[in-house]
Amino acid sequence: MPAIPDRWIPYKACGKVIEGTRLICFKVPLRKKVQAWNKEIKEIWDIPALLEKVPKLGAVIDLTNTARYYDPSELQAAGILHKKILMPGRIIPPEDKVTEFMDTVDEFLGKDCVAVQVKRASLGLSTTEFLIGVHCTHGLNRTGYMVCRYMRDRLGIPAKDAIKKFEKARGYQIERENYVADLLGEKPPPPDVGKDTKIKPLNFRQTTYKRSPLEDDEDINEDQRQRDKYNRYNNRYTSNRNDYDRYNDRRRHSDSFYRRDRSDNDTVWRRRPDSESTSRDYRRD
Repeated sequence: MPAIPDRWIPYKACGKVIEGTRLICFKVPLRKKVQAWNKEIKEIWDIPALLEKVPKLGAVIDLTNTARYYDPSELQAAGILHKKILMPGRIIPPEDKVTEFMDTVDEFLGKDCVAVQVKRASLGLSTTEFLIGVHCTHGLNRTGYMVCRYMRDRLGIPAKDAIKKFEKARGYQIERENYVADLLGEKPPPPDVGKDTKIKPLNFRQTTYKRSPLEDDEDINEDQRQRDKYNRYNNRYTSNRNDYDRYNDRRRHSDSFYRRDRSDNDTVWRRRPDSESTSRDYRRD
């Protein structure tokens, strides 16, 4: 059974429609059975919940780097168009992926898209009411970068304004500094792979969540996740990992203790009385 992605729970499920667009962004919906056992989850966020939350949704663009989170046939059965664009997290997306995303948005919004016209007619919606949903794992960083690129490059909105509009609608600041720098036309810093991630809600105190060492969501590489699942002490076996760490701590402490200079261990070694001519240490008989 697929695990819940790192840091998925703290984020709000869905944002608002971005001002000046027909785009709405949300975190990835997960299968209900994955969420049902977790007491931290107060509201299930799956495909039915998404359709109820966004009744005017007509299409979804999925930017996660895996196909394990939900079955797109659930969307298609509801008449929702679906486009999958595999995209690793944290690194700046290749230009061909950006172009594919922007072309897909234009296609879904275009009057010449027969599928969209059929979908609009089935819902009784006008052109301006038809919404396109975009998500990655958290609906924030990859999503924010791609949506802001579309707003900047296709809609002619200045980058700073595009970022501000996106963050206001989603309710969080984009966390990846390299994404923001690239959007602004600045030299981006290296990807923050392996570093802690600060969740930045607008007008709220920042919260830091540590990355799992094995990147158990798909932010870095889906192939790496597949290899990691055979590691006995990966994230899915938290109790084993804790036991393993405690065991190593004890071993390190024990090894350090027995490597100490024997003259420091008074329970095993002692000195001759001061009256003796030598102070050489010797073992107790």
